[in-house]
Amino acid sequence: MAYPMSRAVLGAQTVPLPTSPVVWSGYVHKTVRACLLVALLWATAVAMLGFFSPLEFRRMFEDVAHFVPALLFVIGLVGALALGHEIGHAYKHVLGYGNLKHASDHHGHTVLPPRGRRLLHATVLVGLLGGSVVAAAIRAAAAEWLGFLLLVGIVVVLLLPTLKFTRLALIVWRQVEEDRRQQQDIVAGGEHTIATVVAVTNEQFIVENKAMFHVELEYTVGGQPETAQIRFFDFPVWAPAAGNEFDVWFDPERPFMDDFTLIERRYVGQEFVQLAEEPVPGPHTGEAEVSLLREMVSERALSHSEVASMARIPQWMADEPHSSGPATPQAARRTRFLICIPPNLIALLALLGTLLVPLMIEDVPWWTLAALWVYTVLTLVNAAMYWQFMVRSRWFIRSGVSFGATEAAVFAGFFAAGFAMITTRSMVFGPLNQEVQWTPAHVLTWAAVIGALLVFEWAFTSNSWALKHLNDEFPAPPEAIQEALTGHDPDGIDQLERDYGYRAGVFLCD
Repeated sequence: MAYPMSRAVLGAQTVPLPTSPVVWSGYVHKTVRACLLVALLWATAVAMLGFFSPLEFRRMFEDVAHFVPALLFVIGLVGALALGHEIGHAYKHVLGYGNLKHASDHHGHTVLPPRGRRLLHATVLVGLLGGSVVAAAIRAAAAEWLGFLLLVGIVVVLLLPTLKFTRLALIVWRQVEEDRRQQQDIVAGGEHTIATVVAVTNEQFIVENKAMFHVELEYTVGGQPETAQIRFFDFPVWAPAAGNEFDVWFDPERPFMDDFTLIERRYVGQEFVQLAEEPVPGPHTGEAEVSLLREMVSERALSHSEVASMARIPQWMADEPHSSGPATPQAARRTRFLICIPPNLIALLALLGTLLVPLMIEDVPWWTLAALWVYTVLTLVNAAMYWQFMVRSRWFIRSGVSFGATEAAVFAGFFAAGFAMITTRSMVFGPLNQEVQWTPAHVLTWAAVIGALLVFEWAFTSNSWALKHLNDEFPAPPEAIQEALTGHDPDGIDQLERDYGYRAGVFLCD
C-alpha cells in the first residue's frame, strides 16, 4: 500500500513497511490470533496458581494433582514468552511502519513503535488478570482463604492498568484503521501523478536485508514542479536507478502536506542498479549471482535462509525455481504431498490410538484419556494446515496461519500426553515390565506421541521447503510478485494469479 511521505523524509526514525490490502488483512488476522493466544497462555499459567504455589515445586512429582498444574504453568509461561514477539512482528505491518534501531554503523532492524507496544502490554495484562480471577475462584472453592486473599490482591493491583492499556490499545487500533481508510480515500479520490527518480545515493546501510537509499524525486503538483528528497528501503536486487518511477497521490485540499501525500514504488518495467559493483556492506547479487544461488539451493549446498541472507533478496525470490525451469504440475503436486506425509501420518496414528485406548487398555484414568484427545486434536489441526498448503488454499496463503504455530502446539501437547501416559501404569511401565499385554493401542499411541519429536524437527525443514514448492509450477516475474505484495491495488494478487497461476499472500512475507 502507498505510505505517507512523512514516514520517508530524511531524518525520520521510521521505516515504511508497505503491504497490499490482501497482505495487510493477513497481518491483521495474525495479530489478533497472536494476541488471543498469548493472553490465553498467560491466563493458563496464572490460573494454575489456584492449584499449587511455585514455591512448592518440589511437590510436583508426588502425584498427578500437583504435576499437571505445574506442567501447564510451565507450558503457559514459556509459550507466552516465546510467542510474545509474534505480536510485535505482525503489528508493525498492521501499523505500516517500524522504528529504526541501529545495531552497528552498517546494519539495523525495525522495532515496534512505542504506541504499538500498548497492544502487547494490554494482551499480557488481560491474560494475567483473567488467570488471577480463575486462580482466586479455585482457591475459594477449595476454602484456601490465604491464597484466595493474595490472588484477590493481585486482581485489584492489575485491574486499573489492564483497563488503561486496553483502552489505549483500542484507541491505537481504531486510529490505524482510520489511517488506512484515509489512505485508501486519497488513492481512490485524490490527485495522482508520477514521480521520477533524478538522483540516488546509496547510504551503505542495511535494515533487515534491505539497503537504505536517499532518493530525489521530481513530480508536478497542480501544474507546478515539485521536488522531494526521501529515504527509501528496498532489497538491493531492486536498487533504484535514475529514471525509475514512483506513484504519488495527494489530497487536493492539502497538496503540500507530507502526511497527506502518498508514495509507492513501481517495480514492473523498471531498470535497476547492480549493487554488486558498489561498496555496500554485505554481499549483494545481480542477475548472474541470483541464478548461481538458485542452483546452489537446488543442489542443497546452502539452506534457503542462508541464501536469502547472502543475496539480500526476499525469501520467496530465493526459493523461486532455478534456471532449469519450472516443475511440471505432477512433480510439484507430488512434492507438496510428500511434505504433508509426516504430520498427516502422526495425526492418523494419534486418532487411531486414542480411539482404541478405552477399548483395549484397562485402568486408564480420565485425565490420561483427556490428554490423549487434546494431543490428537492438535495433531489433526496441524495436519489440516499442511493439507491446506498441499492444495494451495487461498485462505491458507492469505490468512497468515503458519506451520510453526500448529507444530509448536503439537510439541506442547506431547509433554501433556507423554506425562499422562507415563503416570498410567497400564500404558507404559505395565507392558514394559510384561505386567500388561501389548496391544495395538499401545503401539499406536506410543508411535503418535514419539512422533511429536519428528513433527517438531520437521518444522525446521518444511517451512522453507514448502515456500519453495508452493508455486513451483507457476513462475511469475519477481517484479510482478513484489508489486502485487506491496502495491495499493486490492486486485493485484488476484491479477497475479489470473496472469500466471501464482498464488501470493502473507505466507510469502514471513
